[in-house]
Amino acid sequence: MSKLSEAEILERLPLAKGWERHGDMLVRTWNFSSFRRAMEFVNEVAVLIEKLEHHPDLIVSFRTVRIEMSTHDVGGLTTLDFDLIGEINALRTDR
Repeated sequence: MSKLSEAEILERLPLAKGWERHGDMLVRTWNFSSFRRAMEFVNEVAVLIEKLEHHPDLIVSFRTVRIEMSTHDVGGLTTLDFDLIGEINALRTDR
């Protein structure tokens, strides 16, 4: 898998709704009503992570979950990052 070019990243960014670009990674933070709900979300994300065999950084702090998405092997963003972002964005977070 190869790192996306700047043009390829810019083309895909509109599909990453809610995510912010921080250099060679995309970042998104969610705030939940309880720690339990935050952990339920993390567990739902874990299923997707295992399915795609792609492991972003997950940071949990009480009711807040932050995901830092990048492909560490290539030092930047790949199509797999955007695929996983699409799957994560499809999860319900309003429960």
